[in-house]
Formats: sequence, structure tokens, C-alpha cells
Amino acid sequence: MVSRRRIRHLGVGALAVGAGCIGSTDDSLDADEPAGQSSPTDAGDGPTTTPDESLPTLEPAWRLSFDDAGVLGLDARDEMLYLTLSAEDGPSSVAAVDPAERAVVWRTQSEGEAVSGSHASSQGSARSRWGATVTDGTVYSVAGPAEEREWSALHALDRETGDPRWSLQRDRELGVAGVHEYLVVATGLAFFPGPEQTPVSHQTPDEPLVTVVYGLDPQNGDVRWERAFKDVAEVAVSPDGIFVGTSDRLVGLDEAGGETFTLDRGPATRVEATSGRVYYLTGDPYGDDGPQTLHGVAPSGGREWHHDLPVREVLLDSDRLFAGGGVVVAVDPDGTVVWRDRDHGQWLLLDPDGDRLYTRSGVQADAATAYDTTGDACWTFDPPVNNAWREAATADRLLVGTVSGPSYAVNAEGEATATLERETVFDALGLDGAVFVGDGREQLLALDF
Repeated sequence: MVSRRRIRHLGVGALAVGAGCIGSTDDSLDADEPAGQSSPTDAGDGPTTTPDESLPTLEPAWRLSFDDAGVLGLDARDEMLYLTLSAEDGPSSVAAVDPAERAVVWRTQSEGEAVSGSHASSQGSARSRWGATVTDGTVYSVAGPAEEREWSALHALDRETGDPRWSLQRDRELGVAGVHEYLVVATGLAFFPGPEQTPVSHQTPDEPLVTVVYGLDPQNGDVRWERAFKDVAEVAVSPDGIFVGTSDRLVGLDEAGGETFTLDRGPATRVEATSGRVYYLTGDPYGDDGPQTLHGVAPSGGREWHHDLPVREVLLDSDRLFAGGGVVVAVDPDGTVVWRDRDHGQWLLLDPDGDRLYTRSGVQADAATAYDTTGDACWTFDPPVNNAWREAATADRLLVGTVSGPSYAVNAEGEATATLERETVFDALGLDGAVFVGDGREQLLALDF
């Protein structure tokens, strides 16, 4: 499975206890809580910091230039960076970069532009809209004239050399839902309007669009099976199977594409899956912090618990699910809500060690808040702008971006130490103590702070 869905299943009834920057009680959490479990941890707010007016300017430690393409997406695996590059109207490419050598190891080229939202780790994330799905031995990327609604192609590349292994092309917008040991699960969304039609502002389809789910052989890309679904919100993959969330149901599939269950609840907004648990979020997909229902579903389809929460996003790591929106919560596989904060929190991000959670916080989305993942500690960094967010994190540092001002280097105590001036950030990633930035133009920047 891709790295964002790492599993370390926790025993039933486990409860992390701690104090910190956690808000007050939310009565909506009472629905179907397992008997005998404690209420989630709640505590007072942590400190809020603002930057000094005069901070030193953060200069990149080094940079790489790609004269013919913009750096749109960054992914990492085993201390290597994998860049998604694209020129307007194409071509696009993936480049493997060794940060220790500050050099490009290999680079491929594909017809057409890189397709946004086509890599597995992009699902549900407001950032990282471009990228590749990187596994132990393979890099999967999607490119093609999808903006022109013609076709797209999924390319499998050898991770060490960049050599092409296989490609799958369809007259659809392809994406990678997940990779299991013996199966690559891809999706293909129908284009709207069709390539022969002229797009019209605010045009909507008369019928829900069809997404085809493909089960692919990882070795050669052969299509082992395909299933078509209307109005798909998200597809998740785990060792237990494939789980498709639509406007009115959750459908489980086995590795052969056979249906294992149907849960008639929807509309789906998010689906996450781990070994032994499916997390299924339903509610109004267009609502703003309105009530949503988080369901804990067994791989066989049984609904074992649910919570009504004003959340829009979920992030799964190890044995715990984090959810954010009108509140921020941490939920264990058995349904225990371990801790919560009633402050707004979006764009959830874990640091590389997995022990600190960052959010884009505040009702106006103008700050960044840090939580210890056990709920023990936090702070809020509030720059003097109307729009701010977390960009990327190292083990003890955070890069905070803004719309109208600079980006800020923030230390482990929530204090700004430097500013990065006039740099557009399309994607950013923390790796080995440094933050790497793709500026959407031709630059990869390495920041050491």
C-alpha cells in the first residue's frame, strides 16, 4: 500500500490521555460511542505567537533549475525526491533528485501535461495537487491532454533508473487510488463535456459522471478487471480490499474485482482504509463545516460505530485517524475519540516523525496550529495577513505560507525565525531536516532553517 496509509493496528479500548491545546466538549460526539470508553480529552488553548516586524531573510541553501518545465509536485521515498514537472500544453516529466548530491539522477518525459490530483497521496488534500505515487520499486505518474478532454496515460517507471515499465492510456482522466503488493488500483473519470463539445461556464452534466475502477497487474499493466460506478467521491485501497464511495453508498471489492458488500449510506465525501478498518465520511459534499457522519466500517461491510462531526478532511496515519474542519479530532480504530479541539482546522499535515499534527486554523483560515499527536501540546502561529497555512514540516520546523505576504520559517515553539520573500509555492515537502519547495516555475529550492 502507498506510504500515506501506514498501519499499526491498536488494540480495542486503547486511549491516549493528555492535556494541551484542545477545545471544549462537542455533544455531537455522543452517537454510538462504544460502552465503557472515556470521553475525549479537552483542555485550554495553547499560546499564540505573531512574527516580529524585522526578521532575517531566508535564502535557499541551494536550488536546481529546470529551464523547460515548472516544478509542480514533490514526493519522497528513501531520502530521494521525485519531482513532477510540466510545461504548458506539455510535455511533462518525472525527475528523481538526490538531495545529498544536489543532482538529478534520472528524468523521463511524457506527452501532455501532468494531471493534477492523479496520485494516491493527493486524495482529500488541499495542497499537493500534483505528484507521483511512489512505492518501493515503482513510480506511477499520469499525463496527457486531459485539460482538452482527450485522453490521459498512467505510466509505471522503475524507481531506481526511471526506465518505463508499462503505460495504460484511456479516453478518461486517470488517477492512482492505491497500490497493493499484487494490484495497482486506478480510476478513470469520464470527461465532461466531451472533447467534441465547447465548455460553458457553470455547465453541469445531466447525469452523474461514470468512473471506471481498474485492477491492474503491477508487472505489466494488464487490466485484470474493471468496474464502473456513477458519481464516485473517492476510492481507497488496503490489504483488505478496495472501497468505493459514491453519492449513495459504499461498495467493497476484493482483489479480483468482486463485490463483497454494499453499505447504503451517503453521499460519500471521504474514504480511508487500513488493515481491519474502513473510515467512511458522509454528508453534504458542498457544505461549509456542516454536520458530517464518520462511520467505522468493518472490511466485511458492517458498520460498527459512527460519530456526527463538523469535519471535511481526514488524514490516516499509523493506528489513528485525524479529522478536521469546524473541529479537529483524533479517532482510534475502535471509534474512541481520543482528543478534540473545537477550533477550526483544515489542510491536515503530519511532520516526518508522525508526532506533530499541523493545521490551517482559525475561522478566517489565517493561522497555523501545531498539536502533539497525543493531544499533549500545541501553539498557534498567527501572521499579520488574511490568509495563511502550513506548507511543509521537518521534525522540528514548519514553513508557513501566506497569500499577500512572505512565507515564514517557524521553530518548534511556534516562533518565526526568518521569512522567505516573493517565492510562489506550488508544493513543499520536508525531508531530512530541510524543506524543499517547487515554485511552479523552473525552480526547486532547498531551505535549511
